[in-house]
Amino acid sequence: MASRLRWWTWALVLLVLAEGAALGALLVRSRWQRSAEGTPVQRGRRVAERMGCFGCHGPSGAAGIPNPGTDGTVPAWSDGTWMMYNDSEADVRAWIADGKAPGTAIDPQALLRMPAYKERLTAAELDDLTAYVLTEMQFGDPGGQAAAGRDAAHRLGCFGCHGAEGRGLVANPGSFKGYTPAWDGADYAELVESPEELRQWVRNGVSDRFRDNPAARRFVEGQVIKMPAYKDKVGDADLAAIEAYIAWVRTHPRR
Repeated sequence: MASRLRWWTWALVLLVLAEGAALGALLVRSRWQRSAEGTPVQRGRRVAERMGCFGCHGPSGAAGIPNPGTDGTVPAWSDGTWMMYNDSEADVRAWIADGKAPGTAIDPQALLRMPAYKERLTAAELDDLTAYVLTEMQFGDPGGQAAAGRDAAHRLGCFGCHGAEGRGLVANPGSFKGYTPAWDGADYAELVESPEELRQWVRNGVSDRFRDNPAARRFVEGQVIKMPAYKDKVGDADLAAIEAYIAWVRTHPRR
C-alpha cells in the first residue's frame, strides 16, 4: 500500500511539473508575441483595423475599392498609387489627421472622401498609424544597393511572409514563437548571426546551425510556413543587395 502511495505521489509530482512547464512555455510565448506586436508598425496596424481604414483601402491597404464619381479607386497604400498624393511623411500624417495634405485638390465628384481622424486619435495613435501606412507604402528610397535589395525581395516574394519592408508580423503556427520573424526585430539577430548564415537561410531554407541542432530543426520542420530554399533562383548579387536592404531596415525603424 505504501509503495502504491509513493508511486501515485511521484506521478502527481511529475504531472504538476509537466503542467507547470507547459504553462511556463505558454507564458514565455505570450511575452514574445506581445513584444513583437508592440512595435509602432504593429500598433498602427491595429489602429487601422479599429478605425476602418481597410474598408476603403483594402486589407493591409493593398487594394482600394471603386470610388464612384471618379475614373479610379480609393488609392491603395502598397501599389505606388498613394505615392502620387504624398511627397513626405508629413503629407501622410496630414491625410490621416485632416483628410487631405496641404495643397492637395480634392475631386468634387468623388463619392468617397478621406475622413479626418484628428479628433478620434491620440497623438501616439496618429504616430503609430502613420508609421504603419508608411511601411505598407514602403515610403522612402533606401538608395543604392539597398534599393536593389528591396526590389529583389519584392520579386522573390519575401514580403509575403516577412511583412511589408520585412517588419512582420505574419502568424506561423508550429513555429518556435508563433510568427514569421521580422527583419527589424531581435528575432532576426538570433536567427542570423552572420552574412554566411543569411545566405544559408535563403539558399537552403535553413542555416547549418539550426539544421544541426535537433531542437531547432524540430521547429523549423514543424512550422506551417517554411522558409523556401531558393538555391540557384537567387544570385550572389541579389543576395548581397537583400543583405544591404535588411541592414537598412534594421537601422531605419518606423516611428
